[in-house]
Amino acid sequence: MPKSVSVVTYVSAIVAASAASVLGLYLYQPEVQSASLVGPLLLSLVALLGSLLNYRVRGGGRGNVSFIPNLAALVLYPSWATVVIAGACVGVVHFVTPMPALKRFFNVSQTVLAGCAATLVYQALGGVGLLANPQFPGLPLFASVMLWLLVNTVSVATAIGLAEKKSIYRTWQEGNSAGLLYDLASIPVVYAFARVYVDWGGWGIVSLCALVVGLRLTYQSKHQLQTTNKELLELFVQTVEFRDPYTSGHSQRVSRYSRIIADIVGITKAAEVERIATAALLHDVGKIHEIFAPILSKPGRLTPEERAIMQLHPVKSAELVERISHLQDVIPAVRHHHENWDGTGYPHRLAGRDIPLGSRIIMIADTIDAMTTDRPYRKALGEAQVRAEIKKLQGIQFDPHICALLVASPDFGRLFNQDDDGRAKTVTQIFSVMRKRMNTPAVA
Repeated sequence: MPKSVSVVTYVSAIVAASAASVLGLYLYQPEVQSASLVGPLLLSLVALLGSLLNYRVRGGGRGNVSFIPNLAALVLYPSWATVVIAGACVGVVHFVTPMPALKRFFNVSQTVLAGCAATLVYQALGGVGLLANPQFPGLPLFASVMLWLLVNTVSVATAIGLAEKKSIYRTWQEGNSAGLLYDLASIPVVYAFARVYVDWGGWGIVSLCALVVGLRLTYQSKHQLQTTNKELLELFVQTVEFRDPYTSGHSQRVSRYSRIIADIVGITKAAEVERIATAALLHDVGKIHEIFAPILSKPGRLTPEERAIMQLHPVKSAELVERISHLQDVIPAVRHHHENWDGTGYPHRLAGRDIPLGSRIIMIADTIDAMTTDRPYRKALGEAQVRAEIKKLQGIQFDPHICALLVASPDFGRLFNQDDDGRAKTVTQIFSVMRKRMNTPAVA
C-alpha cells in the first residue's frame, strides 16, 4: 500500500474511533450538569492558551504545555461533554494555525480518543469528579493519565511508523522512553491543576494562565539555547571543512550516517544516539590546527612523515572538544574514531571492545562517506559496492557485530536516502511531506 494512502486510511480510522468513543461515553453516562462544565471549560481555555503559545524546536517540531490542563479538566468533571470541550479547544488552535487539513483531523481526533479512554477508565475504577469529591483519587487518576498518554503517544508513533515504514514499537520507544519519568511526575500535577479551581475558582485559573506563560518562556529559552549551541558547532565544523574542498559537508554526512547506523543496530536511548551524532559531527575539528593546513592543501600523495602528522588529528579534535564543558561525554568517541577493530588503528592502537561504541560507529560512517563521495581518482561507490566493502572490512577495520547487523538490515538503504536525516520525523513533518506528494495545499 502506498505510504500516503496507508496514513490517510489510518487517520480516517482515528477520526471514526474518536466519534464512536464519544458516542459510547455518552451512552454510558448521558447526564450532564451544566454548572459543572464551567471549570472544565476554563481549564480547556488554559490548555488552548498553552497550545497557542507553542514554540518551535529543532527539527521542525513544536513544543507546548497544554496536555496537563486538558487532563485536569477531565479529572475535575469526567464526562463526554468535557471531552467534547477539550476537542473543540484543540480544533480552535488548529483552525488558526496553518497546517494540512489531514493533520487537523488527526490532532483533534486523537485528543478526543485519548480523552474518552481516560474518562472511561477513571469512572470504571470508581473515580469521582473533584467538584463532587476533592480527595486525591490515586488509582483512577494514575490509570487515566497513563492511558491518555499511552493513547496519545501510540497514535502518533503509529502515524510515523506507517509513513516511514518503520517498527511502530521502536518509533514509540525512541520518542517516549526518555520522557517516562516526566509523564509519571505529571500525575500529581494534573490533580493540582484541578484542585486549584476547586479551592480558588476563577482566581486559580488566572494563576494557571500565568504559570503556563512562565513555563512556555522557560522551555522556549531552553530549546533556543540548545539550538544555538548546535548551530554554532555546525558553523565551526563548516569553517574547518573550508580548508579541503573534497570534504565539504563531510562531518554533517558522517553525523547523519552515524544516527542511522545507531538506529539500525538497536541503540534506543535518544541521548546516546545524540552523543554519537555530536561526536561524529566534531570528529575532524582538530584539522583546523595550523600543522595540518599545508598537508590538507597538498595535491599529491603524502609522505610517511605527513601521514604521521595527519594521524594526530583525532587527538587535536578531542583536545578542542575538551574545552566545551557540556560535551565531555563525547570526547572518547572523538579521540578514538580511527581505531581499528584489529588494533592496527591510531592514535592508541585500541582493539575490539576497548574501542568506545561511538568510535566504532563513526569509523564505519566515516568510511561510508569516503566511499560514497566522488574523488579525483574514482567515482562514488553504489549501495551494492559499499555493502561488499563493509563485509570485506568487518573484523579487521570494523566491529564485526555492527557490520553483520548493518548489512543484513532491510534499512541499509536508508544510508543512501538523502532525505533521511536519521531523526524520527514529527507528525507535522509527516503530514507536510504527504501534502506535498499529494499536491494538496495547506488550509490556513
